[in-house]
Amino acid sequence: MPETIVISNSVFIVLSLELLFSLALPIAAIVVWKKKADVSLRPCVLGAVAFFVFAVVLEQIIHFLVLGLNGTVSDFILSRPWLYAVYGGFMAGFIEESARFLVFKTMMRDNVGRENAVSYGLGHGGLECFSVLGMTMISNLMLAVMFNSIGAEEFIAQYAPGQTAAISEAIAGINAIDPAAAALACFERACSMALQVELSILVFGAVHLNKFWLYPVSILLHMGVDFFAALYQTGTLSALWVVEVLLAAYVVALFFAARAVYKKLPPEAPTKMLDHFGRVVSG
Repeated sequence: MPETIVISNSVFIVLSLELLFSLALPIAAIVVWKKKADVSLRPCVLGAVAFFVFAVVLEQIIHFLVLGLNGTVSDFILSRPWLYAVYGGFMAGFIEESARFLVFKTMMRDNVGRENAVSYGLGHGGLECFSVLGMTMISNLMLAVMFNSIGAEEFIAQYAPGQTAAISEAIAGINAIDPAAAALACFERACSMALQVELSILVFGAVHLNKFWLYPVSILLHMGVDFFAALYQTGTLSALWVVEVLLAAYVVALFFAARAVYKKLPPEAPTKMLDHFGRVVSG
């Protein structure tokens, strides 16, 4: 990689905008929902904590045990893209939907109002948005700043010979980022966040409507989304836009199922006294 190559200012702007989006989307969604539904932020916090504990920590430990320690098992799975997609999709669905189910059954057992399902989903999906998109942008920005500050030759020299190809590819990927790719990444995170809310409503219904079957259905629905994402990771699906179109269609279709469940759930008891005209009565 020639030393004269630098990462352009336009790339820094795009990366910064993606980072800003990863923070602004969940914060704005939570603020608007809090104002609209007048509910506690506790379910949002529990959703974020559950995502971190189950998806960021526990799921990664399981992946390490399955794909990292046992070479025979990992080779068998990784050499078969469709099997890897099934494994990755099922594990993500099982871990995250089980997190919802356990939280709704225990720490949120008294939060029977349907608005709390949306709040939980915003916390869960909000942290996912930042951890997937925001943390990636922070890492890319740090690499880009270091690359430009010390130059390509010295930057590459920091790494072992076996790592130079990978780091060169990473820098080339960062430098190739354009507004269209960034917009697609933001669109994906917005769809994923909406999906987390929809799945939260379904699992909330499994708990508070005594329809346990919604829990395994949610696992399978979650698995379906991550299945196609895993196929893209393995190169089986080469067109990213196809994955994003499938995700968007999935979110739209699931919206109607989630809305049907939402309507059957009881609303949250109002925290303000209202008269028969819907006006707040002063205490």
